[in-house]
Amino acid sequence: MSTLFDALLAQAQMEFRDFLADYKQAAADLYRKHDDLAFKNVTLTEKTFGRWRAGNVARPHHPTPAILKHMFDMPVHELLAPCTDEQARALRAALAPVLDERELAMTARDARAHAADAASQLLPDLSLDQLEDDLVRLVRANTTTPPHVIFMQAKELLGLATVMLDRTQVLSQRGRLYLVAGQASALLGACAFDLGSMPTAVELMRAAALYAQVAEHGPLQAYAHGYLALLSYWNGNPVHAVRQIEQAQSFLGVGATGKARLAAIAARAYAHLGRADEAQAAIERSLADRGPTLDDLHDGVGGEFDFSLERVAMSNSATLLLLRDGAGAEASARRSLELITTQSSDSTPLVVAPQAGADLATALLMRRDLDGAADALVPVLSLPREWRGAGLVGRVNAVRTELAAPAFRDTPAARNLMEQIDDFTLVAAPRILGPGAVRLAIDGGSS
Repeated sequence: MSTLFDALLAQAQMEFRDFLADYKQAAADLYRKHDDLAFKNVTLTEKTFGRWRAGNVARPHHPTPAILKHMFDMPVHELLAPCTDEQARALRAALAPVLDERELAMTARDARAHAADAASQLLPDLSLDQLEDDLVRLVRANTTTPPHVIFMQAKELLGLATVMLDRTQVLSQRGRLYLVAGQASALLGACAFDLGSMPTAVELMRAAALYAQVAEHGPLQAYAHGYLALLSYWNGNPVHAVRQIEQAQSFLGVGATGKARLAAIAARAYAHLGRADEAQAAIERSLADRGPTLDDLHDGVGGEFDFSLERVAMSNSATLLLLRDGAGAEASARRSLELITTQSSDSTPLVVAPQAGADLATALLMRRDLDGAADALVPVLSLPREWRGAGLVGRVNAVRTELAAPAFRDTPAARNLMEQIDDFTLVAAPRILGPGAVRLAIDGGSS
């Protein structure tokens, strides 16, 4: 059992060095008071100090008893005796905080002030509802509104979301705002790609991925990383595209539509690497029966985030062209165009049919059908400038590459079609950014 001396030191959290300083100070006080040389220049070893705490010592000699009594206001025999239960309870009681009415009132005032400050940082739910509704409308309008118009409106929504994030500390509200910011960033990134600015598109998609990570939203993370894979192979780095798509496929909560999109992007990445078997397997996955599995981004919000069957077919036609499978590309492009004719005018992005048409023209040229290719390009080449995005420009330039083959090089019809293509790309949407825009590669599409 420990001594009362030990219990008092434990209560005070006092170790030997601190105790020795107080011990010498007490001796100095007694020397000045009694003028007794015994109190002058006293010392104490740590070994003796330990024996006092353990009680393994007889009554110490003068001047120690007087010094300890001066320090603790009790005789030495009580200090070095075992600590009783009553004494231990008294020490515990002494450690308990003593509260008075003023401290209670101060605590209440602090709590009220903090709660008022928190309430001032609470956004009305109606404001968040409106922001989310505006974002959904804009994402869906992306299918029928030119990219430069969508870009400006999405930029405004992203700004609103960041301002609102500074005005609320409520975790549920911040989660909703991070998701809106991520979706707006993804939409901006897709528009930047269409407008021909690769660095901007990459930066915005990375921002979307980070917002999605903070919001812990798997479908948006998958969408953003899938788009980064697409941008990677457009930027001439299909190896990195494969790594990105593998990461995109690891996120949870992605429905069948989102998985079909990732499979189609993976197929294109493998095709760029010449890995035909893996590309074909990914195409098969993109065409698999989707079943009932949905998610709130690809299926709920839809629009730019949707990946309908006609978009799958259009994407796969570009992949098959990379594999030099003209027959398969032709069938896939025709399938896309057939599906579009059965859809309502506002359910399929306006750019899907032109991209499928351009792929069809390239596939027809691969089997030397120049007239058929020219017919397939008629609706494509008549598309308004603002809809001639980077993905479509890339596909149309792929047609021009086929026209430059020896089989068509000296054909007047081929030269005429090449001139039309040159005129088409001269006033394409990426030109809206002016001469400072980074020119993209032209060997694949954007979906």
